[in-house]
Amino acid sequence: MKVNHYEEITAVPVDMEGAVGCQVRWLLGEEDGAPNFAMRQFEVEANGHTPKHHHPYEHEVFVLEGSGVVL
Repeated sequence: MKVNHYEEITAVPVDMEGAVGCQVRWLLGEEDGAPNFAMRQFEVEANGHTPKHHHPYEHEVFVLEGSGVVL
C-alpha cells in the first residue's frame, strides 16, 4: 500500500500538444504495482486547458476546487 501526501509528488507540466497552464502529479500507477489503474492530480491555471482528446479506457474527473468544463 502506498501512503503519502500529494504534495510529496512533484508536479510536472502536462506533456501534450495543445496543453496550456496545466501541471500533473502522477500519484499512483504502473510503477506502484497498479498496471491497470492511474491516479493523477491536475492543476489547471485560470484559462488553462488540455486539448479535446479521448482514451481507450474509463476516465474520471474529480474537482477539488474551482470550476471548469469537462467534455
